[in-house]
Amino acid sequence: MAAKKKSAKKKAAAKKSAAKAADDPAVEPAAEPAADPAGAAAIAALLAKELAEEEEVIEPVLPPMPKMPKRRADGVISLGYGAEADQAFMVFALATDKVDTEDRQYELVRSEIQDLERSAADVKHDVTAISFGGYPALRDRYLLLPCGGAYGDYQGPVLVARKPIRTEEIYGLEVGVPGTNSAAALALQLWLPKANLTLKEMTTREISLRVRADHVRSGLLVNEDILTYRNNNLVQVVDLGHWWGDRTEGLPLALNAHVIRRDIDAEQRTKIALDLKRSIAYALGHREEALEWVMEFAGKTPRETVDRYIQRYVNDLSLDCGERGRQASRQLFDESHRQGFLAEAYEPVYHGDEQADL
Repeated sequence: MAAKKKSAKKKAAAKKSAAKAADDPAVEPAAEPAADPAGAAAIAALLAKELAEEEEVIEPVLPPMPKMPKRRADGVISLGYGAEADQAFMVFALATDKVDTEDRQYELVRSEIQDLERSAADVKHDVTAISFGGYPALRDRYLLLPCGGAYGDYQGPVLVARKPIRTEEIYGLEVGVPGTNSAAALALQLWLPKANLTLKEMTTREISLRVRADHVRSGLLVNEDILTYRNNNLVQVVDLGHWWGDRTEGLPLALNAHVIRRDIDAEQRTKIALDLKRSIAYALGHREEALEWVMEFAGKTPRETVDRYIQRYVNDLSLDCGERGRQASRQLFDESHRQGFLAEAYEPVYHGDEQADL
């Protein structure tokens, strides 16, 4: 579970009080009790135990690492990234040699997040994008990276339908989702934990099309369709990013992350993480150049729409999730566990955490 450091305020207050009593002549010292060596020893032992518990630091515990497939003999680093525009934007500088990676060479593979998670189960990539919802099943093989994440900060994913959904239609509602174990699907179930929703897995680009064609009653949008669904005569049922922000008093919704193989040594992991962070920073600093490259994968989606979508999900939290990003993923896992959608309240473990480097 989460690393916890008990406050030292009690000890400081006790020391302060004792010092004040010793220095202040107005405070009369208490009468000395009769000698009781056995009682004094017992009290001392209890105090020592209490202090030890207060100072205890509980580190995140990872499951045993399974036997991992060998990495490429030529040392090339395989990096899988998602099919959405924000994912391409973050790896643009790595793909086009805009950052100095020293002797590290990268092979980039673009795929749907669901497919990347299936590949991650077999450890096919050294670094890969995944949904935060897929992390619990992969934590024995991968560590989270503090960079490369996508968070819905009061915006998206969005549940849509062809027409408004009445309250009595919610129970058992059929919903197209980008992976039944995705963070977006977890958030949807947390929104209505008793609704017994029927989740149907689809690719991100299928969802809007299937709803419009009446193949599915509603759909959970996570890609650029978030910005254009009204043009296709769809209506919003709920914006889960906004709902989550209100529910958690301002936390973003942790959607996607990049993870790295646990068996890569800590020094090399640090260098790879820095390469990805520099790639994101370069794209943010050279937006038009990066956007031009991203548009190669955008199909008929207008440039303005792609740019607005990237602005939603590539930001300071993508450069470094910090404590706010960590708390966002932790809260998602805690809530999902409380509602019975996850077996445990998993603690997110990142490269750099002490336990992760053991």
